[in-house]
Amino acid sequence: MNARKAWAVALATIFAGVALALVQNKVAPCMTTLMEAFDIDMAQAGWLSSLFSLVGIVMAIPASLVLNRLGPKKSGIGALACALAGSLIGVFTESAAVLAVSRVIEGVGVGLIAVIGPALIAMWFPEAKRGLPMSIWGAYQMGAQAAMFFLGAVLTTSFGWQGMWWFAFAVSLVALVFYVLCVRSPRPEDSHADVENSGVSLAEGLKSRSAWLLSLVTMLFSLGCFGFVNWIATCWTETFGWSEGEANMWVGYFSIGGVIAAVIIGALLNKVRNRRRFGMVALVAYGIISLVGMMMPDPLLIVAFVVVYAFADAGFPCVLWTMTAQSVERPEFVGIALGIVCIGFNLGVLLGPPIIGGVVEAFGWNVGAAAICGVCLLATVALRFVKIYHADEPAA
Repeated sequence: MNARKAWAVALATIFAGVALALVQNKVAPCMTTLMEAFDIDMAQAGWLSSLFSLVGIVMAIPASLVLNRLGPKKSGIGALACALAGSLIGVFTESAAVLAVSRVIEGVGVGLIAVIGPALIAMWFPEAKRGLPMSIWGAYQMGAQAAMFFLGAVLTTSFGWQGMWWFAFAVSLVALVFYVLCVRSPRPEDSHADVENSGVSLAEGLKSRSAWLLSLVTMLFSLGCFGFVNWIATCWTETFGWSEGEANMWVGYFSIGGVIAAVIIGALLNKVRNRRRFGMVALVAYGIISLVGMMMPDPLLIVAFVVVYAFADAGFPCVLWTMTAQSVERPEFVGIALGIVCIGFNLGVLLGPPIIGGVVEAFGWNVGAAAICGVCLLATVALRFVKIYHADEPAA
């Protein structure tokens, strides 16, 4: 197989993922402006972000079926079309209800690409060489979050909240062009994951115990991770007396560092045989660093913390998508496994902020940090029981 072709497909797919992540993350940086423009309260504004998690849960398994029936190229074009359509509907509306509907349409696109992206990489790259492209894929959300937080103030000040919508629309349009030009399926004899097999039995694919257990691990990690990221700026504002803007700036640096860390970890993963053990170490590391972050006594440690956090934050997501393709015994079930794991991911994203926020409100930051560490340790134990299948042997 031509490695250049494989990387062209992978990079175009990752760019599509970034575009859809920009669409997903365009609300948070201009939340105050949106609340004023549409005369909505914080709870209503929060749903403009949370809707994506709900749609992601609903779309997870259907997305794998769409992938099986239409193939990754048509499915990916459909995902980007949803981003473009939703952005256009949203940018021209003056109704909060219509804006919410537009977010649902965009959420369908994000739900599709979450399954399509890693499936395409699994098709083009053999098990031993998936570490790097899967790790770069795992960092697409971090890169998009960083871009939106750093560009948010400039775009909103210059163009209002619509500036965020137009920016995401423009990037999605460019991504669609590259996707159409670059993405295609490998020849059947060269494919490492038969996700285009329309005869795949959904019932059989859903029986994968390892995929469901990996979904549980993912939910626990996402619950802790998104709980931490959602509240750490508030923690530092209260603890260090920082302004909200200063605290948010350091959170933005997490995402930039995470992208760099993901590339480094991805290169390492290509040399790692026991990726399950690597994932367990990464989960423990994240639990420990979250404790440090919320209990940090001195803001002078912030630079060192951000560097270490970037690697801890990227560790498990990098190994997750590589492991997901190995959590099923037969390669034609990879798409269904990805859908199953996406359910866990979106549940964690949905539940993390309110659960950790509730714990902090009731018991304080130290207990909140302990809760995040605790769920990561539970995830570590659960990951120990995930069976990983290899291309050259029945199971490991």
